Amino acid sequence: MEFHIITDGKQTVDELTSRLAVIQKEVDYIHIREKSKSASEVMRLVSNLIKQGVPKEKLVINDRLDVAILHNIPTLHLPSHGFTIKKVKEYKPFLRVGRSIHSLEEAIQCEQEGADYLLYGHIFETTSKADLLPRGVEQLSKICESVKIPVVAIGGITQETIKKLEHTNVHGVALMSYVMASEDPVRSLNKLKERVLEGRYQ
Repeated sequence: MEFHIITDGKQTVDELTSRLAVIQKEVDYIHIREKSKSASEVMRLVSNLIKQGVPKEKLVINDRLDVAILHNIPTLHLPSHGFTIKKVKEYKPFLRVGRSIHSLEEAIQCEQEGADYLLYGHIFETTSKADLLPRGVEQLSKICESVKIPVVAIGGITQETIKKLEHTNVHGVALMSYVMASEDPVRSLNKLKERVLEGRYQ
C-alpha cells in the first residue's frame, strides 16, 4: 500500500519544509497542493525540500505545471478543473500525470486519456468536506476493478477507517489532516502502517 501525503494550505513555507522533511522517509509521495500560495512561494517550498534531501521522484506538484517543469519534478497531479491529461501529455510525454476523479465514468475516461494514476474520494466522512456525503468503499472497489491504472483513496483515512479498505484492491491512500495536523506525524503514520499490516489488503 502506497502512502501519499497532501499539504493542506494551512502552513507557511518554513513550517511545511520542516514537517515534510521529517516525514519524507515514511511516505511514498508528497503532494504539494498549496492553492493560496504564489508561484514563487511554491517554487521556494519545492527548492527547500530538495535541499533537505527529499527526492524529486517523491514530489507531486498539484496543478502547477510551471513549477513541475522548472524544478524538473516528474509527477504532476491535475484537479478535475485543471489542464486536460491529453494536453499535458502532448506537451510533456514523459511526465507522470495523476488526476482527481469523483465517479466511475470519470475514472474510465481519465484512463483512456492517458492518466497514470487516479485519486478518488472522499471515501469517508471528513471535516474538510463536511457538507458532502462520503462516496464510500463500494464505489471505490468498483473503480479499482474497472481500471488498470493505480487508484489512490482519499478522505477520512484514519486508523479506524483504513481497515474498511481491505479487499478493495486500492493501490494506496492519501492523507491530509491526519498527518498535516498531527502533533507527531511520524507516529501517526506508523500507527496507520501497523493497521495495514494487520489487515488483508490485496
